[in-house]
Amino acid sequence: MTMVNADSGRLTGRGRVLAAFKHQIPDRVPKFDQTVTMEVASAVMGREVLVGGGTLRFREVQARFTGAGPAAEFEQRMLRDVADFYIELGYDMARLPWRDTRQASRKIDEFTYQFGDPDGDGPWDTCRYDPDSCNWHQAESWLSGGDVDKLMVWLKGQADNWDGPDTDPARMDGLRRFKALLPGGMALCDTVAYLGIPMWDAAWLMALELAPELVAAELDRQLEQGLADIELAGSLGVDVALAGGDFCTKSGPAFSPDTFDTLFLPRLKKLTEHCNLHGLYYVFRTDGVTWPVAESLFERSGIHGLGEIDYGAGMRLGELRRKHPRLTLFGNLDCGGALVFGTEQDVRRTVRENLDETGGVGHVAGSSNAVMPETPPANFLAMLDEIDNFTPHSTGGRDKARGRR
Repeated sequence: MTMVNADSGRLTGRGRVLAAFKHQIPDRVPKFDQTVTMEVASAVMGREVLVGGGTLRFREVQARFTGAGPAAEFEQRMLRDVADFYIELGYDMARLPWRDTRQASRKIDEFTYQFGDPDGDGPWDTCRYDPDSCNWHQAESWLSGGDVDKLMVWLKGQADNWDGPDTDPARMDGLRRFKALLPGGMALCDTVAYLGIPMWDAAWLMALELAPELVAAELDRQLEQGLADIELAGSLGVDVALAGGDFCTKSGPAFSPDTFDTLFLPRLKKLTEHCNLHGLYYVFRTDGVTWPVAESLFERSGIHGLGEIDYGAGMRLGELRRKHPRLTLFGNLDCGGALVFGTEQDVRRTVRENLDETGGVGHVAGSSNAVMPETPPANFLAMLDEIDNFTPHSTGGRDKARGRR
């Protein structure tokens, strides 16, 4: 049921998001950004807010390394800050940011932490924060140098020792507390049902060729955990599973379409079917050029939407809408281009161009991926204002409702 504000006759935020999945013309285009870095958010809010980005993840690792008390205080403040930000900026849907909730085993220096044991048999890595770029990145890992043999030994151990998914509702306590801070009319999404491999790691790509059965077993574990998490998320009233798994670059997929069809497609279909059963929409996210796997990913998999549509890689909303009219499209304002380097007028013009390609129907507008730390706050606000002032309209028969609810 599409939700309407009884006082004004206007749709609620959740109503707009659901209308996008049904390809209905909303009162205004729903807007959503999966990540706004805390540097930009703090400038806009006029105070420091723990909202998202590399600085947020680094600060959480710091807090957790300090102790349970600081970690709990950090999380509570982060939940409140994220909720306040989405509410005050008039977003239609909210999500918790990407976090780094691991407990560091060692502090190497002011900006560097180690996770796991480099002398052990299992995964470990070292992450470093760069205060100039506000980036929290992996500096070294157990697979540095592409040690595929080590990876395959670990994958076999994981397969042999797997005892099923974690179904403890406590794993979503943070999400439950976050939802309680949001108004009832706002849509909620969560990063559940991930399916993928670290495509930036050479050892994983080599394992796809050398031991596809071990990678398949890892994907089966992801599938089983994803199915369990979809049920938990559905019980909490989550509307959108913002999931998928990066596997494309600006030149195309990191592995062959045949590999996608064999290893990923059957499992992805099970995740989307489970979302249908539990009242969620599944939005697959990946940067890069996705055309070589378009028919499988956009049609055969059953996904409901596509996110992280990479304007910088040449992905355009108009072409996606023409070729795959069933898809609900998320974002597409180039977060590494106009949003960072353009003027306010450049941003407004690009937003209008994007929205003209969809009519603002079947489209949740925002950045192509994340609002980066170097984004001028005025450009960010111009993006939101231009979305708010666009009048949604039919683009000629392509906007027929196609939703499930």
